[in-house]
Amino acid sequence: MRVLFLCSEFEGVIKTGGLADASRGLALQMQKLGHEVKVLLPRYGSLYAVPVEDNWHSVYFALGGHAHGCAVRTALNSEVPLSLIEHHDYFGRPRPYDDGQHAYSDNAQRFAFFCKAALQFCVDTGWVPDLIHGHDWQTGIAAYYLKQFYQQALPGTKMLFTIHNGAYQQSLSAADRAQTEVYPSSSMAGSSMLALGLAYADKVNTVSKGYATELLSEPAANGLAALYQARGEDFSGILNGCDYEQWDPATDIYLTTKYSSSKLKGKSACKTELRQRYGLEQNTTPLFVLVSRITEQKGFAYLLPALEQWLTEAEAQVLMMGTGDQSYVRRLSALNDKFPGRFVFVEGFDEALSHQLEAAGDFFLMPSLFEPCGLNQIYSLRYGTVPLVRLTGGLKDTVRDLTESEPTGIGFVEPTVEALLEALHRALALYQQPARFKEVQQRGMQQRFGWAESAVQYQELYQQLRP
Repeated sequence: MRVLFLCSEFEGVIKTGGLADASRGLALQMQKLGHEVKVLLPRYGSLYAVPVEDNWHSVYFALGGHAHGCAVRTALNSEVPLSLIEHHDYFGRPRPYDDGQHAYSDNAQRFAFFCKAALQFCVDTGWVPDLIHGHDWQTGIAAYYLKQFYQQALPGTKMLFTIHNGAYQQSLSAADRAQTEVYPSSSMAGSSMLALGLAYADKVNTVSKGYATELLSEPAANGLAALYQARGEDFSGILNGCDYEQWDPATDIYLTTKYSSSKLKGKSACKTELRQRYGLEQNTTPLFVLVSRITEQKGFAYLLPALEQWLTEAEAQVLMMGTGDQSYVRRLSALNDKFPGRFVFVEGFDEALSHQLEAAGDFFLMPSLFEPCGLNQIYSLRYGTVPLVRLTGGLKDTVRDLTESEPTGIGFVEPTVEALLEALHRALALYQQPARFKEVQQRGMQQRFGWAESAVQYQELYQQLRP
């Protein structure tokens, strides 16, 4: 099939989170399965450094009562054929979605422009996809445009809309709706860019079975439960995959000492090295690590008080990296001062350090308030870093608690300080049983959540939409 991936980020080109990893991982696997895949991205300011062909396509269309135009440039040397939609005013900004503090006020218009330009590009070039695979709210409006304006020009083209995080919806004001020509019969369908994709795509899915179940009711659905329920069998969950070529401690380019499940000695060397680098005491206590966006979604409202209480009474160390909500960041920085040699928070994101933290940790903290899929718990399993997770969304699909048969991690259910503290103490108790800890660790390292299996499930959805 001819498949157009419509997405706002793609790992190796532009990345702010797991959406980029998923877009690339699935596109590559679909290409391996024999499909003709193309990827369209906005050409953000940072993407002007991406080498492109000398020739480009000019695309013209009407939107909001005005004539618009843009250039579409083909990237050189990309793993999957990749084109960039260039419009300096909308996309030539240094960051994709925000200025570092606040979301851009014209995001609805920016991504509506991106979607309509993409559809017009298909018409103008004669490359008519069998399927448009849209990812997250940034592409939801493409499903509406396809039905409203492009049924004659793209008669056989269907759309699959994948929701990577239902909390981000991009609401549409009355002015937004006028400028983007959104006049759906249902007010709920026109409430946001995400709702448009949910209402108008031919099929909708999300990134784990657990999250798909949660989205059928509130509060997880963020006001759209009726739309999810209305999709019936056309709404499903498929777990994201992991790129094990990049995430394997036996071959990881970012590790000075490699290791595997049968040769775990190198893991302790990784821990020693990171402790030394960040001034943590070299002792026999376990090291808990975390790589995360610093947001309420990731559980920081109860993680912060739990850590402060726990580090006061328990023998353990914590090393974490992340960026996000400054009120949480300030409190994390205060813990640096309160627990020297035992707690370190590194503000920012560094790809090499994210791999090194996975390798160095004994436990990985992921107490998410909600988690559509999650990838870090999958990386942690592979690296023998026992995940401690809240059993929600994709986390409960990938991690088995100590109370289950063949456990691979530690889970808790209630999003409270008390429940998290109990889980932290269970982790310490497990660590104090070296044989059992190693058994859980090695079982986790045997787990596989690769893209090959997920892609076969996506292919089944694609074929159900074949013209």
